[in-house]
This record gives sequence, structure tokens and C-alpha cells, in this order.
Amino acid sequence: MAARADPHDTDAGSGGEFGARVAVASDPKSQIDDQPADAARREAANSLTFRQIARDVAIGAIAAAVAVAIRYALPLPPEILPFFTVVVAVCLATLAAGVIGGVTTMLLGGALSWILVLPPPRAFQLNGANGYDLVGYFGVTSVILCTSQLYRQSEQRRAAAALAMARHEAEHQSLFAREMSHRLKNAMTVVQALGRQTFDQESPQVAKFDGRLKALADAHSLLNEHVKRPTASVQEIVTAAMAPFDGQDRIRFRGPALQLPAQQVVSLALALHELGTNAVKYGALSEPLGWVSIDWIERDRGLHLDWKEHDGPGVSAPTTSGFGLRLLQRRAMGSDLAFETDGLRCTITLRS
Repeated sequence: MAARADPHDTDAGSGGEFGARVAVASDPKSQIDDQPADAARREAANSLTFRQIARDVAIGAIAAAVAVAIRYALPLPPEILPFFTVVVAVCLATLAAGVIGGVTTMLLGGALSWILVLPPPRAFQLNGANGYDLVGYFGVTSVILCTSQLYRQSEQRRAAAALAMARHEAEHQSLFAREMSHRLKNAMTVVQALGRQTFDQESPQVAKFDGRLKALADAHSLLNEHVKRPTASVQEIVTAAMAPFDGQDRIRFRGPALQLPAQQVVSLALALHELGTNAVKYGALSEPLGWVSIDWIERDRGLHLDWKEHDGPGVSAPTTSGFGLRLLQRRAMGSDLAFETDGLRCTITLRS
């Protein structure tokens, strides 16, 4: 039976949730430590706001100056459409810089047009036709400014909604990929356990089976990193496949960035695993000074990969065909084997 705290026990009361909250809230040291951070955040926000306002004003001023210059250069009488280019500039400035940019263009552009475009006798008179022109100008530009701002806000909301939807979709796809990867690893574990129970534990076939199963799992792990389009780069495949064999940097590889589709990723990963296993047992990696070079290029819109063993024992063609040799001799692999004096050379060609 759980012990009940005495309500009159001050130690128990101070250790409860309410007591902890009071202690944290009344800690003067934490409040003093937070003050510089809050001040720095406020200063950064104010600085950002000031820079943004200055940028919007600058955009509006540039738009007004360009619009008035264009209207001044047009071969039209001053009385005909004196504010036309400024009206267009108000729309563009509002779309680009918001209300601040649009208002700046409206005021500055109107003043410059009133002074520079209209003839001097009219420019300094606000009665009669000039007054009507001015009222009409501010009325039209105000409507255009409001309409442009509403359109700008709607586009911003639409872009934000599209971005949120894309992030949600990416998170969903990533979650789905992780779940599929988890299930695949579970299935691989079951298959591995069945293999170990089926084969004799002392048999070398168990290690071969485990290695091939791991190479297959690593290839699928690479594909799960690219959710929308299951691909993997050749360098990623080579790095993952050679990781169990490259203990002393004895495998050197180079080549351009090249993406392979899913089926070729699995085939190449298994082929490289078989080549690495053979090199460790019988080839260059079985010698202290032996090493392997892996070079690839893109040729005829496909992959051309060259595996070459160096400073290893002389090799000869096998008399029997095991799994690795049958895999390399598949037509889809397009491989060519050469048994040279210092090690095996294997050329693999994968077509797109």
C-alpha cells in the first residue's frame, strides 16, 4: 500500500510539484541570467525590422525614380497620362516590397511627377484641374496598392500552405520509409536465424550467407534514404559494400557522381560484396601489401566500373561456378573477368 504524505509535513509539501514551480519562479539568478539573452533577442529583432523597412523604402524609392524617368523620356505631352508609369510602379513595388514599398512609390513618384513631368505653371497649383488630377491619382494608386497587397498576402499564404503540405508529405514519407526499413531488417533477421538453424554452425556457408544477407540489407538501407525516388550514388554503394573489407585503407576508389536505380543498386552491392570476399580469401587482400582499385565512369548513359586487384597472388579461372561467379556472369551485370598475374580484374557495365 502506498504511503500517504502528511499534509502538515513541510518537507513533503516543499518537494511537491507546486513547491518546485515556486522555487523555479522565484529563483533570482535564473531571471538575471535570462535578461541578457532576452535583450539580445529583442535587439536582433529590432535590427531585422529596421533593415527590412529600410530595404522596402529603398525598393519603393528606386521604383518611383525609374517610373518618373521613363515617363519623362516618353514623347507625350505633359498633360496626357502624367502619372501612368508611377501607377504601374506602385503595383510592382507593392508586390515586391509590400505596403511600405508601395506607399513610398506612391508618394515619391507622385511628387516627382508633379514637379518634373507637369509644366511649371501647373506644377505648383492645387486648384481646379490640378486638384482633381491629384485626387484621382491618389485614389487610383490607393486602390491598386490595396489590391496588390491583398494579392501578395494571398500568394504568401498559398506558398506557406504549399510548404507546410510539402513538409508534412516529406515527414510522412520519411516515417513510411523508416517503418519499411524496420520491417525489412526484422525480416532479414528472421531469414538469418532460419539460415543459421538450417546450416551446420561450423560450416563456412553460414558466414557466406550472413555476408550476402548483410550486403543486401545495406543496399536497401541506401535506397531508403531516398524516399521519393529510390536511387543511390555509386560512391555510396562502393563505400557501404567495401566497409567490411577496408580495414587498412587498402581499397581505393574514385569516380564521378552517378546515381543508379533501385535494381542496379542491389545488383552492384551484391557483386562488390562477392568481389571483396574473394579478394580477402584468395586475391590481393589476402596478401599484406595487396590492394584494390575501383574506378568508374559514365559511358553510353550507363555505368562502367573497373575492379582491379594489385600486388596480389596470381589467379586462375575457377573450375566450378559458385554464387558470386554466377552473379557476375548475369547478362544484366555485363561483367568481363580477366585473371591476371597480380590479381583479378573485373569490368562491370550497367545500362540505364
